[in-house]
Amino acid sequence: MTASLAHYRPADATIRALWKGRVDGETPDLQRWHQVVQCLDLTQPLEHYFDPTICFIGYASDLGVRANQGRAGAAEGPARLRARMASFPVVEGVTLIDFGDIVAGSSVHATQQALADAVERIVRAGALPVVLGGGHDLAFGHFLGIAQALGTPPSCINFDAHLDLRPIPADGPNSGTPFTQAWEWCKARSAPFRYLALGVQRLGNSASLFARAELAGATLVDADGFALDTIDVVMDAINDGVDEGEICLSVDLDVFATAFAPGVSAPTAMGIAPDTAFRRVLRGILASGLVRGVEIAELCPPHDLDDATARLGAAIAFEVALGLLEAQRAQQESDEDGDGDESEAEGEEGRDRGSDDASSGSSEDES
Repeated sequence: MTASLAHYRPADATIRALWKGRVDGETPDLQRWHQVVQCLDLTQPLEHYFDPTICFIGYASDLGVRANQGRAGAAEGPARLRARMASFPVVEGVTLIDFGDIVAGSSVHATQQALADAVERIVRAGALPVVLGGGHDLAFGHFLGIAQALGTPPSCINFDAHLDLRPIPADGPNSGTPFTQAWEWCKARSAPFRYLALGVQRLGNSASLFARAELAGATLVDADGFALDTIDVVMDAINDGVDEGEICLSVDLDVFATAFAPGVSAPTAMGIAPDTAFRRVLRGILASGLVRGVEIAELCPPHDLDDATARLGAAIAFEVALGLLEAQRAQQESDEDGDGDESEAEGEEGRDRGSDDASSGSSEDES
C-alpha cells in the first residue's frame, strides 16, 4: 500500500456484506444496487472510465466532529449509507464501484490528505467520487483531491446550516474549518476561492462568521431561499457564483430540519425540507455537467431514528446517479448537435468553393 493511502481500507468482505437486499431477478430492469456494485481496491491500477461511473469512498472518521465539540458517531456514517443504498433499483447506464473507506488517521489533517489522494485517483480515472461521511472536515480532503486532479481549485457548493469558515485552531482543523482550509489553500496560490453556502441558518453562525464569509466573497442563500417561487433567483446566484467553474458539491445533512434529519452531528431545528424546491436546486446543479465530486456529510447513526437520516442521505446519492446520467446524455446531444453544425458549415463552405470554381471556369472559357 502506498504511503499516501496509509489510512485507506479497501472494500473488503465487511463492506461487501453491507450491500445486501432483495433479489427480484438478474435482468437490468429488475436488479438493485447491491447486485451490480463492484467492490475494488483503490491501490490497484485503475482503468479509465468513459461511461458514467460513480465511485463511493467512505470517510469513516469523526475526529473533526469531536474536535469541534459535536456529537460523536459520524465515523459510522459510511456503513449506514451503504446499507440504505443497497436496495435501490439499478440506474441503467451508470456503473457503481465501492472503493472502501478512509479511516481516522493520526490527525484530522492526515485523514483529509488521505481522502484527497483517493479522490484524486478517482477523478483522474474519469469517474465521479461520492464521498460518504463522516465528519464535514472531509470537505477539504474532497476539495483538495479535485484540485490536485484538475490542477485548478473547484467551486465549492455547500448545502449546510453552517458556514464552516471558522478560524483554524492552533491544534489543527476540525469539522468547522474545511472551507477556511480551502480558502487559505487558494490564497496561498493566488487562485480564486468560489464558495456558495445554501440553506445557511442565522442561529447557527456568529456575526464574525458572516463577516468572514463576506471577506471570502462567498455567496450565501439562507434557508428561506428554498421555496418554489425563489428557485430561479437561487439558480441565478449559483450560476454567478460558480462562474462556469468545476464544482465540488457538498450536502451536509444538518441543512435539513431535525424532523427530517435527526441523526446528524449538529441538529438544526428549523432547517430546510427535502422537498420539491430542494430537489430542483440539487438537480439543477447536477444538470450543469460541471460537478466533479459529491459528498454526503455528518450522518451520525447513533442519534438517528429508524434510519431516517441515513435514508435521506442515500436518496440524495440516488439523485446523484440520475443526475450524472442525464448530464452525460445532455453533453452527448450537445456534441452531436455541434458535429452536425460543423458538418453543415463544411458543406456550405464546400458549396461556396464549388460556386467559386464554377465562376472561375466560366471566365476562363469566355476568355
